[in-house]
Amino acid sequence: MATTTITPETAAEDPKAAPASVRRRTVRTIKVYWPVATATLTACAEGDLDALRADESFASLLRVLETSPELGDFGVYGDVFEVAIGAEGFTVRPGARPALGSIGGRFLSSTLAVTTHVDAAVDDDALTRVLARLADAHPWEVPVIELSAPLDLVHRA
Repeated sequence: MATTTITPETAAEDPKAAPASVRRRTVRTIKVYWPVATATLTACAEGDLDALRADESFASLLRVLETSPELGDFGVYGDVFEVAIGAEGFTVRPGARPALGSIGGRFLSSTLAVTTHVDAAVDDDALTRVLARLADAHPWEVPVIELSAPLDLVHRA
């Protein structure tokens, strides 16, 4: 985990203020769109986040996060991820074997956008294994999983 410490100079308007030190860590984000029951989405929107643990589909994602130490490693915090509530729309084309919907139909799915981070120094083979675990656990025939280019996370020093 490579980090860089940055200590900006004290602002000219307040020479007695202590400098704010931050560290940067280079990571890649992994964002996966995960279908959940409509009741789970509704419960989350109402603030009942325990509904995530109870959702059968989401539980399989939680198992991947909890058993992949490369994911969401923030030093003294592990398995870190963020969840955004949403919907996923799609049209089922010929040749598909949809878990939801039928050929030719347009559908909307209750979906959570789940973002986690992996250290940019993780080698390609290990990263591929993590992505394969996510894809294998995903209930859709064609999961939507985004992998970012390396970017910096900022935290207190």
